[in-house]
Amino acid sequence: MAIKNQKNQKFIDKTIMSSDGTSELFLRHYGVENPTLHFILVHGALEHSGRHMDLIQFLMNQMGPNVAVTTWDHVGHGRSGGVRAYVSDFRVYVDDMGLIAEEVQKWNSEKTKTFILAHSLGGLITLTRILDTSYGWKYPICGLIFSSPCIRPQMVLGSSSEAILKKLDQMSGKIHLPIIYHGKDLSRDPERANDFDSDNLIPDFISVRMAREVVDASQKIRGLSYYLNIPSLFLIAQDDKVVDPESTVLFSHGIEKRLNHTILYPGHYHELWNELDRYEIFETMKKWIEKKLKESA
Repeated sequence: MAIKNQKNQKFIDKTIMSSDGTSELFLRHYGVENPTLHFILVHGALEHSGRHMDLIQFLMNQMGPNVAVTTWDHVGHGRSGGVRAYVSDFRVYVDDMGLIAEEVQKWNSEKTKTFILAHSLGGLITLTRILDTSYGWKYPICGLIFSSPCIRPQMVLGSSSEAILKKLDQMSGKIHLPIIYHGKDLSRDPERANDFDSDNLIPDFISVRMAREVVDASQKIRGLSYYLNIPSLFLIAQDDKVVDPESTVLFSHGIEKRLNHTILYPGHYHELWNELDRYEIFETMKKWIEKKLKESA
C-alpha cells in the first residue's frame, strides 16, 4: 500500500485478489478514513478509473471537507491483472464489485453516506449487483448516479450480432474484435478524445467472450428496473454511439417515479463525464446529491 499525492489530493493504492482467483485488482482510495460522504466510482468498458480524474477532483474539492472516493480497474482493464479486454464470466465483474464494497466499508463509519457513480459497463455491473437476487447488496446506499449505462449496447452487426458472437465464442472466447468507436465518438472535447486514442492502458479491441458476456448481462437486466428501490439519477447522452439511449430511457421509466430522475443531453456523446460541458453536468450531480442528503438526514 502506498500513500501519495496527486494534484494536492492524497490517495492510497492497493491491490486485492479478484474473484476469478488469479488476477489482482488495482484499487485507489482518495481522501480520508471515516468520511462523511463516500463515492464509489465504477468505470466503463475498455477504459480505466484514471479516465475520470476531472470528476474525482470535482468531488474531492466541491463536496465538502470530509469526502472519500474509491475507484478500481476491472479485471482485464487498466492496471488490474487478467487478459486484456477479456472476462471468463460477467459474474467476475459483479463479484469483484462486492469485494470493493467490503474494502469501502473498512473506511466508512456508521454515519457515512455512500453514493455509487457508474459509467457505461459500470452501470450494468452496478445494476446487476443490486437487482439480481443471486448477488444482493448488504451495505447502505444513499443514491445511484448512472452516466450512459449499458442497458443495451449498440450492435454494429444488427440482429445477427448475437448469433455471430455465440459462434465465435464457441471457437475461442479470446478472439479479438476491433472496437467500433474512437475517441471522437465518445466526447466532443478534442483533448479528451485524443486522450482515449493515445492511452496505452486502453486496448483497441474487445474479446469475443467479453462482448458476449456484456450482451447477455444487458438482456437479463432490462426487465428489472421496477425492483430498483434506491434513489437514482440517470444521465443519458442522446447522440450516444456506444449504448442505445432509448433503451436507457425505457429502463429508467420503469423505476418508481419518486425514486427516479432522468436527464437527457441532446447532441452529447457517450462519455458525459468527459464532455465539453462536463463541469455543468458535475454541478447538476452535486445539486442532486445534496438534495438526497437532505432527504436522508
